[in-house]
Amino acid sequence: MSSIYGEITINDFDTLQTLDGSALKEFHEFQDFWLACAERHMSLRPKSPPPEELMKRKQERNRKSLVVALNTYAKRNNMQITDLEFVEEKERNLVGGVAAGYVHSNFVAKGVDGRPTLFFAEMLHGCFLQEHVILCTPLEDTDSGCCFGCNQHARKLRHPTCGGYLGGLEDVPFPYVEEDSDDDCFLD
Repeated sequence: MSSIYGEITINDFDTLQTLDGSALKEFHEFQDFWLACAERHMSLRPKSPPPEELMKRKQERNRKSLVVALNTYAKRNNMQITDLEFVEEKERNLVGGVAAGYVHSNFVAKGVDGRPTLFFAEMLHGCFLQEHVILCTPLEDTDSGCCFGCNQHARKLRHPTCGGYLGGLEDVPFPYVEEDSDDDCFLD
């Protein structure tokens, strides 16, 4: 017996031909039963969501991670969380660091005055807790910090000149890719 990606085939009947008629009939009945059970099991497997749904989930996770970063910035600067409102993400990139993989992001937030401000955030990949936020800070017009990881894959992503971020400081390849998942921790 061999299985090929969800399709079940039975090979090598040579040894079965030596069985008497009743044993061969019993084997074929078992084979039919097993195939029916396998097909039923495969039909009960949940189907993967369509690509549009996966993209929507990924964007929602990204948005929620940036809201966590923005709330962390507010808390660290003795502001009310309601003083800042997330508007949109502009750029995102995965970069390597000494101890972990990081996400670098530029996003826009509005303050109580309603003016949009461009922010830089560095978070651990899969950020959904304040402890995962390394740095979140508004950018000045003159900010142009160096990041080897973003220079290779996200040239438009701006960094604070003063530093403070851990990822992308060395010119090393980042071996991870951002994968999609159905983790409910981001979908609540």
